[in-house]
Amino acid sequence: MRFFFYGTLIDRDVMALVIGRRLPPQAFEPASITGVSRRRASGASFPVLTPDPKGRVRGVVVRGLSARDVALLNAYEGKGYCVVPRNVWQNGRQITVSVFKSLAERDSRLVPSRESWELVDWQRRDKRAYVARVKPRFNGRPAYSRP
Repeated sequence: MRFFFYGTLIDRDVMALVIGRRLPPQAFEPASITGVSRRRASGASFPVLTPDPKGRVRGVVVRGLSARDVALLNAYEGKGYCVVPRNVWQNGRQITVSVFKSLAERDSRLVPSRESWELVDWQRRDKRAYVARVKPRFNGRPAYSRP
């Protein structure tokens, strides 16, 4: 299975924590999705996508995820997300992948703020506390690395 990730799961430490194993660096292939913007969720440190006809969000496509991996990713994302097929751009062409779509109507934490979300800012400012908060929910114990 192949998924497009645009937020905390781009971070290899977070991905390893959630699925319980480290993926090789080449498993994270650059890609982008159009028609959306990435905003920080209100009162949270993670992002949500919002419709934006002129928007383009960079992320990664991860291939080769097992059914077990996807089950763990679903547990991580929670009831406020559903998996939908979406076209993303990779290497100058469109491919169809799965994306976790936020459903603010199911989870009030998923309402976007006005603040944009960037991975490097999150890693510098929020990652350590975020990992400490999420780690007890998962059995994976990856080595922590600084961005």
